[in-house]
Amino acid sequence: MTAIDCTDCSLAIEIGEGVKRALVRHFAAFIAGQLAIRGMGATVTAAGTPDKIDGEAWRLAARVLREVRADIDGALDETLLAPDPQKTVQQILSAAVEIAVRDIEQHYLGDDLFGLAGLIEKLGIDELGTAR
Repeated sequence: MTAIDCTDCSLAIEIGEGVKRALVRHFAAFIAGQLAIRGMGATVTAAGTPDKIDGEAWRLAARVLREVRADIDGALDETLLAPDPQKTVQQILSAAVEIAVRDIEQHYLGDDLFGLAGLIEKLGIDELGTAR
């Protein structure tokens, strides 16, 4: 049999819907918690606010997934040589997600335009936590 050249092959991790939903739930809770810390928790239940928070949570989750995919693209080839590749791949993915989530949370808190400050402005909340 003639050898088949497989040098143009690559491996990829498919991130499941459960991970995506968990990220959205995490970021929705994170944003609501940050609003509560700032005395704006009551506005979270205001009309339209949960939808805006969910929208922000989906946006941040998508950003985490993009960053994680970019980070782990090249990591798979080496991990498949490990004795338990499934466990190793999951560990790599978990670590990459945790790092990306932490970095994106910090960026979100400091980004005046597209971060928490921007959301507060969109919600029309003043410094006292009341709707304008």
